[in-house]
Amino acid sequence: MKEKVYVEIAGIKLGIVTEDGASYVERIASTVEEQITAMIKSQRNCSLVEAALFSAMNYCSKGEEDAKKVKNLETQVALYQANVNRLKKENDELRAKLNNR
Repeated sequence: MKEKVYVEIAGIKLGIVTEDGASYVERIASTVEEQITAMIKSQRNCSLVEAALFSAMNYCSKGEEDAKKVKNLETQVALYQANVNRLKKENDELRAKLNNR
């Protein structure tokens, strides 16, 4: 069920409609707030907008990296499954040979 959750990030109040629950949205908002605040503190000339854009770029980059990892893992799982199927077939053939003796 969708609910509206209100959070504040860098002084900006947002109402977010979500099915993930308030605690999830609040946790994400807190993480974004921390990243933006840290960037503004570490870079004297960094504006709020620049910090928000850098934060967005970091999250998108992380998402791309994670997507690549997932694709690689899916490929590995498919290879492992093919090997398991091959080994099961070989095992069945060997059992049949033993039973026919």
